[in-house]
Amino acid sequence: MSNKPKEISIHRLELPEIMFIGIPVNVSFKHGDFSKIGQLKQTFMQRRSEIPNIADVDHYYAPWYDCEVMFTYFYCMQVSSLEQIPEGMTGFAVPARTYLRAQYDGAYPCNPDPYAELQKYREIHNLRHDKSAIVIEKYALANESLEGRLVVEVYGPIES
Repeated sequence: MSNKPKEISIHRLELPEIMFIGIPVNVSFKHGDFSKIGQLKQTFMQRRSEIPNIADVDHYYAPWYDCEVMFTYFYCMQVSSLEQIPEGMTGFAVPARTYLRAQYDGAYPCNPDPYAELQKYREIHNLRHDKSAIVIEKYALANESLEGRLVVEVYGPIES
């Protein structure tokens, strides 16, 4: 068996508007408690059955964005409507846009890192990350019990 890192496939695609309902967490980069992200995941997994109008029952999503001081991360389900949002959760729509999708299935921590691979791809193809847009991570619920392995699709927005 080879120890060579698995190649990450990257594709450019257009995603339509996507609606999510989930729970956010904010962490400051300086002196932030990043363990809050893992704690939030446990809470989300316990409460996700409260989310109505789920459009994709097989996956959960982790959209995120950052600025120079703070990181905001969500655990969400994709939904078909934002009419009913459970107490303590947030509902929002991500506008249609162009993304690069990096698919990773391998050891955790990631080798290679899908975010580094997206950056390389953008550089090679003269594309720019759209810093005003949200990044989306997509996880299959069926893979939650995998020990030491991560299966994720990372959608990195690019400028049009």
